[in-house]
Amino acid sequence: MNRRTLCATLPLILLPTAARGHSFKHGMIAIGHAWALPVQHGDGQLFFPLLIKGDEADALVAARADICSLVELRQNNRYDEPALASIPLEPGRPVPMRPTARHLRLVSIRQPLRPGEKFTVVLDFLRSGEAAIEAIVEDKPGS
Repeated sequence: MNRRTLCATLPLILLPTAARGHSFKHGMIAIGHAWALPVQHGDGQLFFPLLIKGDEADALVAARADICSLVELRQNNRYDEPALASIPLEPGRPVPMRPTARHLRLVSIRQPLRPGEKFTVVLDFLRSGEAAIEAIVEDKPGS
């Protein structure tokens, strides 16, 4: 395959992978693929990576979603510990989120979250203000 053919077909080859994931940009903050675990009732968990591409630090200080009564910033699954007041964001340092580690806890889900469903979450950053993102319910990211 010559270079011209490869360059023409490369976007088509990558399309199925790119279509599964989604990301957002809010000023200098990159917000990666947002996904939540399926849950029938009770509490859920939401995950997405964050990265500041600028030179100034920021922090995720709150979040809200219509699908639950409260969103907590959590360091891990130890719910007997207090929620975090913020998740600090340092320039150039990725902030990952994953099950059993840092995540957003969706308290008192109002309806079951089923794979493939989507919902909106509003993130509140200390310096950058609010950003609305869409989360996808998945068994694992990209599924």
